[in-house]
Amino acid sequence: MKPKELERLLETADELVEARATLARAEALEAEIDHDQRVLERVPELTASLERCRAAIERLARELERQWVDQGPLVSAWQRAVELDQLAVATGAADGLEREEAERARQQVETARLQTRDVLAELSERRCGLADVVLAAPFELPTPPPVRDDGRPEAGRRDALGLIELAADAIDLSGEEGRRAQTAIADARAELAGLGGREAAADRVASLQAQLPAELELPSSAPPSAAARLQRAGVRTVADTRA
Repeated sequence: MKPKELERLLETADELVEARATLARAEALEAEIDHDQRVLERVPELTASLERCRAAIERLARELERQWVDQGPLVSAWQRAVELDQLAVATGAADGLEREEAERARQQVETARLQTRDVLAELSERRCGLADVVLAAPFELPTPPPVRDDGRPEAGRRDALGLIELAADAIDLSGEEGRRAQTAIADARAELAGLGGREAAADRVASLQAQLPAELELPSSAPPSAAARLQRAGVRTVADTRA
């Protein structure tokens, strides 16, 4: 093999390595564009679902606040009745009436909290619905914590407010992700255009591959880097064993 012919093959091999890198980058850019396009398409629907979840939980938070206010006097009466019963026992003046009054007050609170239990059950369902929306998002969003096992309306209201805040954060994050995806798509398309596009890169690779043999016998006069350069391009090399 003449030195000029070998040099031409080495240059072609180097060009093929570069062309393959360009093709790989073009394919990666197309994948990024496809992913970000799906994100961009999902954001409006995702935001609407999050807003519906937030509105439903806000309604429950208002109901729990109303029950908290309504049950406040009942809880206070129960606490006073318990304190009076304990005082009567401590002073030896207990006649059973204080205990009965404390029990009646407790039952009133428990009866009122039956309504709270229903609201908390719905809050748990709404939390699950919010979690489903969050987990189905094409990007990471904060996961809502479970509703605590606490029958008090004030505790449920705190949980509801936490879920409302989380939904609001998820809505903001979705908007940010949509804007990021839009910018990323524009940048990736510009870079892809600068590369000439994936099809052009693939054609370039095929053209250069066709100019290289699958295997090449290197002459003893070949430069030390020749074998490595050809092998990077996928050409098998063997040494010339002729004297």
